[in-house]
Amino acid sequence: MIYGFPVRNQRAVIAATSLTAACGLLVAVAVFGADDPEPETPHAIVVSPTRTRPASPSSPVQPGWQVIDDPHAGLRYEVPPDWSPAPDTETLEASNGAVLGHLVDYGTYLCQGAEYGRAFTGTGRVDGDPAKVATELAAAIAADQYSDGSQTAKVTLSRPTPVVRDGSRGTLIRAEATATDTDTDPCASDRGTITVIALATPAGTSVMVTGADTDDHNATNAPLAPAETLRAVTDSVRPRG
Repeated sequence: MIYGFPVRNQRAVIAATSLTAACGLLVAVAVFGADDPEPETPHAIVVSPTRTRPASPSSPVQPGWQVIDDPHAGLRYEVPPDWSPAPDTETLEASNGAVLGHLVDYGTYLCQGAEYGRAFTGTGRVDGDPAKVATELAAAIAADQYSDGSQTAKVTLSRPTPVVRDGSRGTLIRAEATATDTDTDPCASDRGTITVIALATPAGTSVMVTGADTDDHNATNAPLAPAETLRAVTDSVRPRG
């Protein structure tokens, strides 16, 4: 598979060197209201072959779902049974330096010899205030995923939304990304949503990222992740306790 962050999008992999060498991403960032409707289906992302990881002993809130447990980040979250955890050795580094582990992929499909996916999740730990961490990480990953060597994606950020999970306070940020030139990659999606939750936990500032395509582009054989599923995944994030 193609790897090295930007994570799970072939477009982002091609762009990684040029974007980071430019001393920062030139991203057009706007802010939309926290009360705006949730995107219908919050990516094309390059993914690993399907693998399984034993679920945590903790019972999932959603019956039949897998519990993803990250001791380093101090977080747990849940994904549906048809989402595929990657090997524990795989990590993804965002252009702002944040590293995600315990990755999970959904909706894999092949296009021009590469393997893509419709959605992914990952967790990690980032130093800093949760609101600042969530904002910077959402902007970085959204730009990483939908930019390439010839264009920089337009990124729109939501206002920070306070969240409390099992007593841990933090911030939720959504970033909507749109590729400005839709003809550069026939395989990758041109629009997607990145959701970041950053919580103040005993481990530090713990983050959980969910990324997903919002248009299917030309890969009509690869369905988008349902909005209600993505919301349930995000809602399941909690400290390990």
